[in-house]
Amino acid sequence: MGRRILATSIGGVELRTEGTKLTGLSLTRRRATPGAMQDRIAEDLERYFRGEPVSFRDIEVDYGDATDFERAVYDATRAIPYGQVATYGQIAKAIGRPNAQRAVGQALGKNPVSIVVPCHRVVATDGLGGFTGGLHWKKKLLRLEGSLK
Repeated sequence: MGRRILATSIGGVELRTEGTKLTGLSLTRRRATPGAMQDRIAEDLERYFRGEPVSFRDIEVDYGDATDFERAVYDATRAIPYGQVATYGQIAKAIGRPNAQRAVGQALGKNPVSIVVPCHRVVATDGLGGFTGGLHWKKKLLRLEGSLK
């Protein structure tokens, strides 16, 4: 299992991989790993943090012990295009569970691979909603993508 921290324009990004699969991605205040391995995931993240639209759709992800519901939420969230947002209710409807907005939020709170599963793009109907790592990260990511001023 590989683990490293990349330096980005908004702070550190910790990557965890097993073989070619991404098993974890989180934002951190920890310092970058010296001589961190460059691979497709790292290259895509560097482009993303330079402000280039990156879909991450071709990155193979291992969601671990996620439930079928959580996997459906993650897949629907991965479909939100760069620079756009969707509400918790829209994700709930997209997975055929129109009254499950809160459950969608709870599933996204467990998201093991933020940015690749862009949970920062899911917002409440009346504001930003939550973000496990803190709203300051969500705001930085949405600003980077141009969907928040």
